[in-house]
Amino acid sequence: MNQVFDHLQINGYRGLKTVELSQLGQVNIFVGDNNSGKTSILEAISILCNPLDPFQWLEVSQRRVYLGRALVIPRPDIDALKWIFPQNINSSNNEDYKSEILIRTGGSTSIIGLKAKLEEIYGSGEERHNNEQFNEDISTTETDSVRSGLELEVIAYPKVEQTDLFTHEVEERQEIFQVWENERFIWRRRSKPFVNNATVSPSYSSSQPILERLTQIILEDQGGKQEVLEIIQWFDKNIIDIQILSTSTAKATLYIEHQQLGFAPLYTFGDGLKRTLVIALTLFSTKNGVLLIDEIETSIHVSALSRVFSWLVEACCRRNVQLFATTHSLEAVDAMLQTDMSTDNIVAFRLNPQGKPPQRFSGNLLHRLRSERGLDIRGSHG
Repeated sequence: MNQVFDHLQINGYRGLKTVELSQLGQVNIFVGDNNSGKTSILEAISILCNPLDPFQWLEVSQRRVYLGRALVIPRPDIDALKWIFPQNINSSNNEDYKSEILIRTGGSTSIIGLKAKLEEIYGSGEERHNNEQFNEDISTTETDSVRSGLELEVIAYPKVEQTDLFTHEVEERQEIFQVWENERFIWRRRSKPFVNNATVSPSYSSSQPILERLTQIILEDQGGKQEVLEIIQWFDKNIIDIQILSTSTAKATLYIEHQQLGFAPLYTFGDGLKRTLVIALTLFSTKNGVLLIDEIETSIHVSALSRVFSWLVEACCRRNVQLFATTHSLEAVDAMLQTDMSTDNIVAFRLNPQGKPPQRFSGNLLHRLRSERGLDIRGSHG
């Protein structure tokens, strides 16, 4: 099976100076102490999948600010965008901000790397680079004298047969975006992603993406809806069906047909069911692509972990989806190891502090470390 990514090198993303991940698997689990960079790796992969779309950068930069809720970005958060780039704490206050991210990869993907530069820019209030400016964005001349912004330059390196990013010239693709403080950002020219991808965040709660994904499954994936239904029935055997309904006073939403409750909106059910539903629908929409799940165990009771994760690993292999997930839960790691799939498809990386390289565990080594010797791969041990 050709994996989307077989290795990754990430330089300068947030607090990650240089992280190299080799021999990636179909299912990749990142463990480690808090603030070790697990979520940052998922974010970097997300951007690598679609680097020439400015909304990918803006959404990723603001995801932590909005705690995973669905984002509408009328005015980008300039500070949030700056913080996904490395910070030069030794620069003087008078020195203009400049920073760079570099990501390299290989595999069946059509992209082999990206380089991104971020620089502070300044302009007069009379300048308007955005011809689709909204009237409400125009301030008074008093506050208009100087405005600050950021210029993001992104270079993507598409994969070309018999070329190497480090020794040969490749046909690079470049985009430059400008975002200004307190000004709407509009970009009509959307770039097709290099890799089909989606992210499930810990506090993901938006219903609209779920509606879109369920609609896609109903229209495109025969049997997909039935598989989703069987999964959520693990949480409640009284569930009969899942449907998209609307009323005269509300927009369309998801309803669960229940033997005891009748038709009940999805939000009335437990977080574990909703979280699993989101994961399932997101996986179905990323066929032949990449699924990123932050804190994979969130809201799923330990009694359901093994069954949910067994299905997840098998479904990723069946639909050729490469999974990258973070976890703080030892039970989540155990659940992954209890799947019926070969552990050769499952790789765990323990991220270490102080710039030490990640440790890789897979196959018999992963089982031996965790199951036989009882060692916890999440943190350091003697």
